[in-house]
Amino acid sequence: MFKKSVIFFGLIFLVGSSCVLAQENNKVGMHVAVPDENELKQVAQLVNSSGGDWGYVTVVIQENDLNKQKWQDVFNRMRELHLIPIVRVATQPQTGGFWRCPEKPDIDKWVDFLDSLNWVIKNRYIVLFNEPNHAAEWGGRVDPEGYAGVIKEFSNKLKERNPNFFVMMAGFDSAAPNQPPGYMDEYEYLRRMHLAVEGGLPEIYKTLDGWVSHSYPNHGYVGSPYDSGRNSILNYQWELQVLRNFGVNKNLPVFITETGWPHFEGFAGQTGYYSADQVAKNYQTYFQRVLPDERVMAITPFIFNYQGEPFDHFSWRKPNSDEFYPQYETVLGISKTAGEPEQDHILEIKDLPPSKLIHNSTYRFYFDITNQGQAIWDAQDGYSLELGGPDSDSVEYFFSDLPEIAPFQTKEISLSLKTPDRAMNYELQVMIYKNGKPVSNSVEWDIEVRPKIDLEVSVKPLLWWGAKGKNLKFLIYDANEQVVFHRQGLSLVDGQLTLEQIDNVALDEEYRLVLVKPGSLPRQTYITFHGPGLNKAGFKFLIPIDFNHDGKFSWQDFIVPFQHLRMRF
Repeated sequence: MFKKSVIFFGLIFLVGSSCVLAQENNKVGMHVAVPDENELKQVAQLVNSSGGDWGYVTVVIQENDLNKQKWQDVFNRMRELHLIPIVRVATQPQTGGFWRCPEKPDIDKWVDFLDSLNWVIKNRYIVLFNEPNHAAEWGGRVDPEGYAGVIKEFSNKLKERNPNFFVMMAGFDSAAPNQPPGYMDEYEYLRRMHLAVEGGLPEIYKTLDGWVSHSYPNHGYVGSPYDSGRNSILNYQWELQVLRNFGVNKNLPVFITETGWPHFEGFAGQTGYYSADQVAKNYQTYFQRVLPDERVMAITPFIFNYQGEPFDHFSWRKPNSDEFYPQYETVLGISKTAGEPEQDHILEIKDLPPSKLIHNSTYRFYFDITNQGQAIWDAQDGYSLELGGPDSDSVEYFFSDLPEIAPFQTKEISLSLKTPDRAMNYELQVMIYKNGKPVSNSVEWDIEVRPKIDLEVSVKPLLWWGAKGKNLKFLIYDANEQVVFHRQGLSLVDGQLTLEQIDNVALDEEYRLVLVKPGSLPRQTYITFHGPGLNKAGFKFLIPIDFNHDGKFSWQDFIVPFQHLRMRF
């Protein structure tokens, strides 16, 4: 029995793994038919169980479903659930039971769409169509020469747009017979592709990055989990040898995007298939054999949930039920790896904190940061905002914990900073760290630390009385209404006083100044501080009508003088 009907594969979701062999990688993944909230959540619970993290889900996107918002929402949910997408591009079914044959003019549309999405991780896994050695998958004809031309141009244009596209050929049906025009043997198909392009398969593989394999236990999906060679669960090993025979010497990571045993149980029993209990045992053996192979980057059994014919026997979920067949519990308990896929971390700060500061001063700054990358930044996941650069050890600082910041979100952050004793320029950088290591770009923040400054204060006289007084209080408020400087016990003589050695203010920034004299209403003004000798502030006359010393004028101020008179008599 050769490969099952492919007309329905436009619904299939495939699973992948990190292409960076040195990274920690969870190889376990799953197909889903519909990427809705419930399906993705259940898949994440399965593939990220038993020590696992960052498992895989592959989506098939058809050419008549290029809805950016829809697929961005799907990617965003995968990001939250730590699921890595592989996208298999597909055309659409045509009358007659076959998929439209893609044409080269379609490629630019695909490249524009795929590049418009904010991908979950740095590697953008792409599978170019499905089982082209079936005529039904390629416009009703088997055409290895045409397929070779399309994927060569497709992969070249994807790589030109963004080198992070990780491009792979379609998986083949290795069990298909050599019966043109409906089917072609996989080896013969690859041989024809090799002859179709100058330089052969090695030339095609200059811009391809991995190998997709449909390693089923054929024939008839009832092979033993202990079988080897072609048409077994280790079919990918035979395929890699075929590529080497054609001169492809790249170390290709393998993505087994289709595999698994159908079970007898379904809407109607299927003679010849294993029982669900036996299928679960087969999967236990399967993962024991295949997981240790370092060439394998992903294993994606088919299919998580399919509530109808013809794939009800492949479905992991039972018909019309929220329960699963025994293989679910088997894979749930398999020990997995916590994957650590590489993600782009792009930090944007449009308005940095002030840069001209006073030595030996303390500051509290509030500013916005924007996540323009792929990861969700959250202190609970080990993310933090830190100062780097050659002079970062010269300052004492503390950032507030990062709230959860998803890509393209902006959140406010606070920074508490103490400047050094020495007045000079310091080179600093603001960066995102994860688990103590820098992961983002650096935003330059060079600060100029200056000596403390003086402020000359003048107060206008009220009528013929000169402005004077003792025990005055002076306060400086920043833009966030925080008191950054205060001094009391001041004396005002002939409307003048000088405040020396002011600290905790930033130069070229506006502050609110408040002068308080006992018995008078407070006065305020605004000033932008500059360098030494350039700072003067003037207040309007002080009005001595705050008899109850509460800092405001009210009816209670009329009562206080009478209370004093009553006490005297």
